[in-house]
Amino acid sequence: MNKILIIDDDPTGTRLLMTLLQFEGYQPHPVENWQDPVSDIERLRPDLVIMDVYLRIGDGFQLLDRLRTHPDSEVSRTPVLMISAEDQRTRCRQAGAQGFLEKPFNVRALVETIRELERESRREKGGE
Repeated sequence: MNKILIIDDDPTGTRLLMTLLQFEGYQPHPVENWQDPVSDIERLRPDLVIMDVYLRIGDGFQLLDRLRTHPDSEVSRTPVLMISAEDQRTRCRQAGAQGFLEKPFNVRALVETIRELERESRREKGGE
């Protein structure tokens, strides 16, 4: 997972994630189209989406549902790591997210979670 799209409406949180991910060798991209974040996923084809549960455009669960029901299977299968200041782990998994991190999280937890999602993605594609 190299290309990561960040969908977080907190500018400070987005900058922090961008910095941490760049330091770890990833290519993070902040969402550009807040009216339709799915269009950024269609355009960028990220390896992972990191998305906050609570967004100014609605909740992340609605966006995750739009992603999971997208007609393009490459888009609909994009791995999603949800983040929130509240423990929403169970709800995120049930909604179709591959992972969850509770804020505040440390760099180690972020990197370990991304690496686990990378391993899961390779297994699903038959690479491991």
